[in-house]
Amino acid sequence: MKKSFFLLVLLISVVINAQVQSENIHLKSFIVKNDTIKIDTISISSANFKVFTNQNIEIDPKNYSVNFSKSLLIFKKERFKKFSEVIVQYTSFPKFLTKNYFKFNKKIIVPKATSQAQLYSLTTNQQKIVVKPFEGLNTMGNITRGVTIGNNQNAVVNSTLDLQIAGKLSDKVTLKAKIIDTNLPIQENGNTYKLNEFDRVFIKLFSDTWSIDAGDIYLNNNETSYLRFNKQVSGLAINTNIKNNNSEINIQTTGAIVRGKYKKVQFNGREGNQGPYRLSDLNNNSYILILIGTEKIYANGKLLKRGENKDYTIDYNTAEVTFSTTFPMSADVRITAEYQFSDRAYTRFTTYNNVAYKTKKLTVNGYFYNENDLKNQSLEQDLSNEQKQLLANAGSNTNQMVTPSAFITPFSEDKILYKKISIGASEIFEFSTDETEELYQVTFTYVGENLGNYILKDFIAIGKIFEYVGENLGNYNPIIRLTAPNKLQLTVFKASYNPYKKTTINAETAFSNNDINLFSTLDNATNKGIATKLGWKQLIFEKKWNLKSNFKFEFIDKQFKSIERIQKIEFNRDWNIETNTGSQKLLSTTLELSNKKNKIINYKFENLELSDYFKGNKHNLNGNFTTKNFNLDFNSSLLNNETITEKASFLRYYLNARYNLTKSWFGVNFNSENNKRTNILDNTIQNLSHKYQEFKTFMGVGDSTKVFVQIGANFRTTDSIQNNKFAQVNTSETYYLKSNLINSISANLTTYINYRSVKNTNFKNEESLNSKIAYKQQLFNQFLTFNTIYQTLSGTLPQQDFTYIKTEQGQGFYTWIDYNENGIKELDEFEIAQFTDQAQYLRIILPTVNYIATHQNKFTQTIAINPQQWNSKKGLKKLISHFYNHTFILIDGEQQKLAKKFNLNPFDIHNKNLLGLNFNLNNSVYFNKGKKKFSTTYRFIKSQNKLTTTIDNTENKTQIHKLQFEHKFDDFWLFNFNISSSENKTNSANFTNRNYFLKNNTLFPKLSYYYSKKSFFSAFYENKNKENKLGGLETLKLQKIGFLLNYVKSLKSILKIEINFLKNTFKGANNSPVAYQMLEGFQPGKNYTWSFLFQHKLNSFLNLNINYLGRKSETSRTVHTGAIQLKAIF
Repeated sequence: MKKSFFLLVLLISVVINAQVQSENIHLKSFIVKNDTIKIDTISISSANFKVFTNQNIEIDPKNYSVNFSKSLLIFKKERFKKFSEVIVQYTSFPKFLTKNYFKFNKKIIVPKATSQAQLYSLTTNQQKIVVKPFEGLNTMGNITRGVTIGNNQNAVVNSTLDLQIAGKLSDKVTLKAKIIDTNLPIQENGNTYKLNEFDRVFIKLFSDTWSIDAGDIYLNNNETSYLRFNKQVSGLAINTNIKNNNSEINIQTTGAIVRGKYKKVQFNGREGNQGPYRLSDLNNNSYILILIGTEKIYANGKLLKRGENKDYTIDYNTAEVTFSTTFPMSADVRITAEYQFSDRAYTRFTTYNNVAYKTKKLTVNGYFYNENDLKNQSLEQDLSNEQKQLLANAGSNTNQMVTPSAFITPFSEDKILYKKISIGASEIFEFSTDETEELYQVTFTYVGENLGNYILKDFIAIGKIFEYVGENLGNYNPIIRLTAPNKLQLTVFKASYNPYKKTTINAETAFSNNDINLFSTLDNATNKGIATKLGWKQLIFEKKWNLKSNFKFEFIDKQFKSIERIQKIEFNRDWNIETNTGSQKLLSTTLELSNKKNKIINYKFENLELSDYFKGNKHNLNGNFTTKNFNLDFNSSLLNNETITEKASFLRYYLNARYNLTKSWFGVNFNSENNKRTNILDNTIQNLSHKYQEFKTFMGVGDSTKVFVQIGANFRTTDSIQNNKFAQVNTSETYYLKSNLINSISANLTTYINYRSVKNTNFKNEESLNSKIAYKQQLFNQFLTFNTIYQTLSGTLPQQDFTYIKTEQGQGFYTWIDYNENGIKELDEFEIAQFTDQAQYLRIILPTVNYIATHQNKFTQTIAINPQQWNSKKGLKKLISHFYNHTFILIDGEQQKLAKKFNLNPFDIHNKNLLGLNFNLNNSVYFNKGKKKFSTTYRFIKSQNKLTTTIDNTENKTQIHKLQFEHKFDDFWLFNFNISSSENKTNSANFTNRNYFLKNNTLFPKLSYYYSKKSFFSAFYENKNKENKLGGLETLKLQKIGFLLNYVKSLKSILKIEINFLKNTFKGANNSPVAYQMLEGFQPGKNYTWSFLFQHKLNSFLNLNINYLGRKSETSRTVHTGAIQLKAIF
């Protein structure tokens, strides 16, 4: 918070005068009744304007036009009938542009009634001045400060800030700001991966010639080859622009704290496995956080799109990538992922400076980038003097940056601790809870199968327990890998010169200084490197046909280090390079012949040398020919390369031809690679050699942008080296169908099916099936609406691990109950807290290395029956119009994958091979919905969930029948009556004490007296009967009487008081998970609860909230919890 307000005050104080400019982006929903919609009362901007359906699908602008000055959305012809409801995203102009201005206030001008030349008033204006923060700026958001105290918890301070500011500070200076600050970011269900203060600040001041960005900013450079980067940082960036008659100078300077590090990984997809696929950090540690939005995922060199209905999705918390149903994965798909992961070993600081000088013919740029760890400001690793000396002696050798992890620590019940014992001449660590022993906190690191001395023995709530099994008989060792602080500096000069209209000369030179260990001076001679590039582009002639040439030469020293990759994403594969460790010389010459009729042919010759161990020549021929009905694309290359030990020939070609008819199309595709790598010494063919041939054919009918059907088939043969020659290792056949069979105002049907069969020579054959069907229909003038989505795919199910950590009381979700009274926090002893003062634990999901191959079926169905259109009818139709029915079904099941078997039935939820399941059926029937006149609701809910984790398999089943009645009579009395019957069954494979089958019957009448529209007094009674049909056969009879007072005064004050008396007649063991579920956190016998809530609006922007909770039982003391909160709204 200090940082937030410091930056805000510092930057706002630059200027004084204030006017209003609002640049808010709005979302509004409209019911479409005709072809014209009035969006706003004032003119709107064309920036960011989009129109979506009520399913959040963007509508093609071809379907409408917009009159921005009159704020009108106009659908073309009859196309508005396609949409029942639309959502419009638009940007409003600033208020200072749209409001009316007057030199004088007309309200206080008095008409001239005499011949006097001047009118005087002897009274002063007594109008009350209302003071509002940030007057003159358009503000939106709130600031909240609060404190919670109680006799069962320590004082906890709560604070949140969510503030947006926009407006003119002067005629030339504009301010934009967004500040968010909350205590603790958590995921749904109280799960989180990592605890950090959620603090986001962005402030921007700008004019026509300069700008200042402060806080959390996005720093990038895509203008150069050697200083290309995209980073999320926290700091300050200043940009200025100086223009003269014939030149322009741009200057940028930035200083910031860096959040993450860049990583690139490559791997092949697995046959029929959509994921998830795990990413890692520089040390191959999978326990990482991916910075949101920094990833780029490539498949066979092509950049993919993120999104549920696009190519892939990513879980940034667990660093897992999952590919969508419509992007089938196979072993032939090469995946490359670039991303930035959170690195908090040290505080990392960066500076970035850029100067650009531009004239009509000449552009010169200079860049300087510095990124270094502050070696004396380590964050997640607290280095001792001995560890710093170890790093100093290690130099650039990361294998020597390893140290013992054990250190002596006091006993704590929230830590897993070990004692030292002797076995022969060795000292080993053994888990211990004896606080009289000398105890150690030990971190164990995975070192590889049978390369360590310890194994994972057990998993409890607060972490993992390891056990010594003998030298090189385990997978873990009590060590940690130290991270050395490093520094990277880059200086880049770039120039572009156009001496003639048809000529462009480019040059770029970069110097790097990369020190991977700031604690050590060893190996510093290899820190510095250079890279340079020269290019010449020439338009040789320009007539009916154009001929262009492009010459490039590039040199990259082997010691040169860039922030991100320099070359194309698959550069190494294209050149048969395993590791690029030498100095690089790359020469290329390109000739391109093209005309205005979309006919292009391109020839490129490239020569690459890597120090003295690699030489290669590559010829590339690419082309595109397009006519009215025909399109042909082809790419081909031939590489001949030689190293000290091998020579190779790599031939590739790709050809795609498509012919379009009036309402159909068809085409073929050829793709082939032949990479023969021969050992020079004995003339044997290397195992890295490969060859494949792929043929694809497809045809379609209809309009590919509207209603269409396309089918296709792919056939591929793959060869590898066996007995020193190419031999077939597998063949694959893929058949697919994709279509949009119905595309109208009231209905839409899309289908995608992809079946793949792989026949392997040396392994078992494999089959995979991906499909997705989406059907939406409105019938009988929206009387019946339903939406169906069915999809099936293969993937893996991660066996999640999780642990619990202690946090501030009231800010967690779970409570610990020591059921067996052994003082150890075990996984089956944590419950969802029923009261906030007991909620002091959060559950942390840990990434896993255990995945189970699965086949997944997912089915979603919504049905709505809405006869309200018959409201004006008579008789039976009039009666039916009072009803409304809504049904929702979700089935998401993952079964263990079996060879050559696809269970396509999503309703098979009792299959023994089912590993994961989320089943939910919810049906609601309404009568007089929302009218409070004999308003009745019947709800049926059925759910079933199955979860497979490392330590347990659990299954929960729930079934609920619930009837709700509400009726208001005499304008003052409101009667509510609820009755429900439910069953709840839980089965745990390893924790049998958590198994129960509860039957529950509930009766709840309530009578309220309204003495104003929002003020009322209620009295209610609740009767519950619960019975456990398993284990201890526990029973509970609950009777509850309560009173509620809700008083609202002139919309400024709200007072709510509630008092409850509960009597629990419980039979069974009190200290058990079953008892906690049945008693809902209360105790047997008499229980009392009371609460007090007071909300008051102090002025136009300040609200006061006071909240008090109390409870008492026969066997426990009175618990008091109080909170006071002040909230400022802007």
